[in-house]
Amino acid sequence: MLQSRSFWLAQGAGIVLFHLVALFLLLTGMTTGLAGTLVTIWAIVLVIHAGELIAAFVALKGMNVPPLTLIAKTLVFGFIWWLPRRLGVYQS
Repeated sequence: MLQSRSFWLAQGAGIVLFHLVALFLLLTGMTTGLAGTLVTIWAIVLVIHAGELIAAFVALKGMNVPPLTLIAKTLVFGFIWWLPRRLGVYQS
């Protein structure tokens, strides 16, 4: 499963959908109840992704990934981008 490109791409699509839904809820002011919980979880996910930056730099050292690309993709996707890249599942 960890070598399956479709597995990682599905995970990426899921996190992008999660970001969009949470952002929509935040921007429309729906921050109470279940929607508020989702927005809180989203904020926690963003903090975790920011915390993964050092691990991503270490994992992809020597793989010629531009720093801005690494930062942007890690903040959006987290380890579901850099881990398969490190494993050689996909190269971009």
